[in-house]
Amino acid sequence: MSRLGFQKSVRLFHKFSEETARRRGGAPSARDGIAHLAALTAVLKAERSFTPDLLEPLAAFTNLLQSGQLPPEFGDYSFGDALLAIEESQAERRQKDPQHWEFEGELTNEAAAEITRFALSARPSSSEHRQQLSRFVLSSASQVEPGSLLVVGALAEPSLPWSALCERFARVTLSDVDLPRLEELVREHVPEPLRARVQLERYDLTGCAATFQRAVKSRVEEAPSAAHAEQALVELLQSYDVTSGSAGLSAASEKPDLAVSAMVLSRVGEGFRACVMESLASKGFGATSSLEAELELLSVWLVQHHVHALVRRAKAALLVSAVSEVELQRGPNGQKSAVGEPKDLLGVERLVERLPELAEPRAEQSWELESDVLGKEKRTLLTLVEAMFI
Repeated sequence: MSRLGFQKSVRLFHKFSEETARRRGGAPSARDGIAHLAALTAVLKAERSFTPDLLEPLAAFTNLLQSGQLPPEFGDYSFGDALLAIEESQAERRQKDPQHWEFEGELTNEAAAEITRFALSARPSSSEHRQQLSRFVLSSASQVEPGSLLVVGALAEPSLPWSALCERFARVTLSDVDLPRLEELVREHVPEPLRARVQLERYDLTGCAATFQRAVKSRVEEAPSAAHAEQALVELLQSYDVTSGSAGLSAASEKPDLAVSAMVLSRVGEGFRACVMESLASKGFGATSSLEAELELLSVWLVQHHVHALVRRAKAALLVSAVSEVELQRGPNGQKSAVGEPKDLLGVERLVERLPELAEPRAEQSWELESDVLGKEKRTLLTLVEAMFI
């Protein structure tokens, strides 16, 4: 990925947008778009920080780049590529600053006990989801060497075809932060004759859950008011300076033949948000929109680092994620209609937009998952799931 290449794309489109606005007159939306492009140009020059308000314009711009509607000289950079370019510019801007964060995937006993909240629980499933997931996973697994398999964030998707995977691979590592729950998963889903092939690894795929939780607790406890607490937490979130190259998948140095991340991406920031909200609530404080926006930006970085680690630290990777969701309402005639607009769960419309240039998709598939909405009669949640073999 070339930072200069993406910078050129932003500059070209900025110039094009200004010329178009001069010819046609500047509508407010056009002026906003030009201002966002100017801000992105400054970010890529390392002249200013990347802020949450630029996420949506960045996603819209990279979506346009990949749509094929622009001349070839604009490039076809993805949202993932753009984030890598921005990360490089941010690192340049902070090069004289001390390092605030480290990626620490391996956990001590004490740290692991503190962050069990960050282990994802299974979401409602369906027979169709399980069948589609199983077919795609086993088809992908058949195309790699049957040596080693790593399932990252294994607790998020118990519908994986565990028995068949353990039959296929000589060594299977299941990774998450809660070992007792991993042990329970093995007892429930892996036949006893195959359990000798399974190894459990306590690993934090975000690399910073324990550090984050301790820092949040300390800052909120010391804050004399809600405003001071918010300021302290915003400063903490804005100090995040881990780079994608630091992100890991496992404590083992050897690359697995296949790494699987299933139904993790869209939820990777859940534990961080819950940690902040619970700490604030313990003192009677609440969260403002600015703090929510900074938490969203942190999730964007965590997702991108996890994707980058999958691509760089495994011989092949399989990525399955919820991409968008919308509530459906059942009418008197039994027909279902959408309630509001679909919500993008990864900041983009398609999973492929989160892949960096160095990823080479070999196969992809999508399907829909429908589940009941708790506490809402006649409401269901329709989730678009996408799977990609890289």
